[in-house]
Amino acid sequence: MVNISEKDIKPLQEKVISLHKEAVEGNEKAVQDLHQMLERVRSNYSDIPLLDAYHGSTMILIARDKTNPLDKLRWSKSGLKLLDEAVSSAPQNIIARLLRGKAAYQLPEKHFHRAQTAIEDYTFLIERQIHGEGFLNIKRYWQLIYELGNVYHRIGQNQHASMCWLRLKNETQDPDFLHLLQLKLKLLEGKPAVEYIPKVESPISKLIRRAVSATESELQPVKAARERRTS
Repeated sequence: MVNISEKDIKPLQEKVISLHKEAVEGNEKAVQDLHQMLERVRSNYSDIPLLDAYHGSTMILIARDKTNPLDKLRWSKSGLKLLDEAVSSAPQNIIARLLRGKAAYQLPEKHFHRAQTAIEDYTFLIERQIHGEGFLNIKRYWQLIYELGNVYHRIGQNQHASMCWLRLKNETQDPDFLHLLQLKLKLLEGKPAVEYIPKVESPISKLIRRAVSATESELQPVKAARERRTS
């Protein structure tokens, strides 16, 4: 592997961003094209956490388009691993944080238990935006605060969810957004500040257990035959 110059990475990054936008919007060909391009580029160049983050995000999009639950699991786990590595290598990179935070937000909490990752990344991004170090327009900034409220609500942190949505209610003048926020806040009326959300076995764990059991069942006749031959 070799290092890539800043001059070389700019057009590459622009291509990646363009394809990633199409992929997020549902273009499956763009997902595959981006995956192949990033595999090739990352095999040739090293030490670029942002490319790792985009590739991780792309793997999450591949998982989105899969129909087999185990394929969804495999691609999602690979994507999350790359995203975690990218943020670990470049914790101040706001794009890597945004890509990981969005992935953590969109993956089902009951399957992946990534609410705390989303909270960490969204909080980081919101603080950077407040201090003038962000890059989001006002609507995307509001969306982050709204989604952060959703994450808190998913894990029973009702007071924190309410604080996010009340903050937005005071900032936005958009009538549709205000109506949505009123509905969200109404959901929290009468609820405790912290609500216990029972933890159940993750469906992903069940899938893995069933897959392992199925494999063992398939191997059992082979094992029995081998034991008969050796006895």
